[in-house]
Amino acid sequence: MSLVRDRFVRAGFAALAFAALAFAALAPAVATPAVAAPAFAAPTSVDWKDLGPGASRATLIARDGVTQILLFRFGLDRYRAEVAVGAGWPPRPATAADLLRERRAVAAVNGGFFDEHRRPLGLRIAQSVVRVPLRPKVDWGVLLLDRAGARIVHSRDFDGQTSAPKAAPSGAIQVGPRLVVDGRALQLKPQRARRTGVALERGGGTLTLVVVDAPIEAGELAEQLAAAGFDSAILLDGGPSTQLSLHLGSAKIDLPGGYAVPDLLMIGRR
Repeated sequence: MSLVRDRFVRAGFAALAFAALAFAALAPAVATPAVAAPAFAAPTSVDWKDLGPGASRATLIARDGVTQILLFRFGLDRYRAEVAVGAGWPPRPATAADLLRERRAVAAVNGGFFDEHRRPLGLRIAQSVVRVPLRPKVDWGVLLLDRAGARIVHSRDFDGQTSAPKAAPSGAIQVGPRLVVDGRALQLKPQRARRTGVALERGGGTLTLVVVDAPIEAGELAEQLAAAGFDSAILLDGGPSTQLSLHLGSAKIDLPGGYAVPDLLMIGRR
């Protein structure tokens, strides 16, 4: 999770600054173990609006009354979620907008953490191929995709198995921290940043992209998602990495990040 302000990034950054961004991303995941927080948030009624068959969007408002938490929900019976890792090593970076054009997807967001050489940090599985091995001994989660849907597990609980018998994982991103576990928000290290995340309902039959294009505390985001009824949620990389491109029906949204990234999460039609 980068701590550098967007205006600095958009004005251009040197290699040392980029390295600081990458290594700062590790801090929120390892500094404070995630534990269940008191369930004090009242349930939130979410006003979902159709984007087409199997897809909908909604907006939550943060406590400041201004910041928007954008939600884009996709039924995995009609849409497929895929992890895209650039070709070569280090992977060739791309933006969400690039991926949308190249893969004819309907939505794309940035993926997980990476270092100053744009090498992804943590497990990456793309098209059932392990591109980066599991990173041990970190308090991160794993977003796991298979033919049965999506789920989020802690890194220590990931064993390469899926919820679909005899099916290899089609995609995975190891990242963190987790925000919601079993419907409860977790306590997280205080830190404000732009955010990208994924939220799942019980059963994993839908996947919701979460994007906040303004600084917000991770703890507040966790509480908002738990109150909205999500069973599990996880943060992807954030700060200047946060980016979204969505073209579905009449909805066209492009929120650029500060730079291209080595891996992304995309949504395509089945």
